[in-house]
Amino acid sequence: MAEPAFYLIYQEASDEECLLTIQPYKDEQALAEAINQLQAKEIEEYTIIHGKKMKASLRLAVELSDWDEE
Repeated sequence: MAEPAFYLIYQEASDEECLLTIQPYKDEQALAEAINQLQAKEIEEYTIIHGKKMKASLRLAVELSDWDEE
């Protein structure tokens, strides 16, 4: 069974893409360094979860429509 870890969850977005990252860290020092890197990139909204690795599934629906250029 997997040992508990810290999971850092954050989102990076631009005009072209949106990236959701969930990154595991085994110790608090590595987690603190990762948070410092996020702050250097001016990402100040993130979530930290302490727990065991779990299985996840993502369902995403996207509705496309014509884009009128003006």
